[in-house]
Amino acid sequence: MYKNILLFFLIVTPSVVFAQKTKKVSAAITEPLLDSYTVGTFKEQLLRKAQIQALADQFGTNLSSSTDLQVNNSSTDLMSLNTSTVKGEWIKTTNLSYEWFIETIDGEQTVYLKCAVSGKGREITTPNIKIESATLSCNQSSDCETNEFKEGQSLYVSFKSPKDGYVSVFMREEGIVYRLFPYSSLKGEQGDALKIESDKEYILFDPQKASDFENLSSRQIDELQLSTMGKDKLFNRLYVIYSPTPFTKPILETGQGGIKTISPEEFQSWLTTNKGNNTDFQDKLLYFTIEK
Repeated sequence: MYKNILLFFLIVTPSVVFAQKTKKVSAAITEPLLDSYTVGTFKEQLLRKAQIQALADQFGTNLSSSTDLQVNNSSTDLMSLNTSTVKGEWIKTTNLSYEWFIETIDGEQTVYLKCAVSGKGREITTPNIKIESATLSCNQSSDCETNEFKEGQSLYVSFKSPKDGYVSVFMREEGIVYRLFPYSSLKGEQGDALKIESDKEYILFDPQKASDFENLSSRQIDELQLSTMGKDKLFNRLYVIYSPTPFTKPILETGQGGIKTISPEEFQSWLTTNKGNNTDFQDKLLYFTIEK
């Protein structure tokens, strides 16, 4: 079954968590509003950058060169900006504010937005299980890995882990989070997360790969076809969730077409709780774009 999905964000970012004490963190980022962004997308993207800047300021980074991560009030290199470069993880937001202002230079006006955020973070001191995952434009991972898609293309996701475990996939859109995997028709334990074997590559959202999972048929696969929903370009984000032990999904609502949804606040609370209780529970972020 095809689902036309409106998505929003950009790049590949693994996120990990460990039992360390939390510390107060804060940062502010200011950038001009570009024509290619919706206001909601721009605000959330700026928040993400401010959070990473706050973590980098408090816990440091894994970079040997400061040019690898350009995060400041004038420019940010999105393709380098990811949580794998910082030695900390964002746990909770305690204060968030946005401030719009206009700057006029040589008679031309530019709209800017300042995002200031405070919260709690904790240091990452122990390496987690290294999982591999990517967005694909076809069902052959070696040929189709990409983070740039066109209107009407199908979306597939590859996954591989060095240990047996359980996998789930969520997608955040402006104001809502969709649970894409396990598929919408699956119930019971299969509806929480699907079991995977170590060292085996999986391709999600492909009916031809249904037999890779236990007791799964091609009819149960949700196929994803991408759409800009009338916009010129969209920035999109997936959360690939993995744990070597079973975990319970959050409480979900059933949306249009049977797809499961949850609010961003409840989803973030679910992530934080699971990360706090299980040091091997992790989410890997996959960012990509869709253009007409």
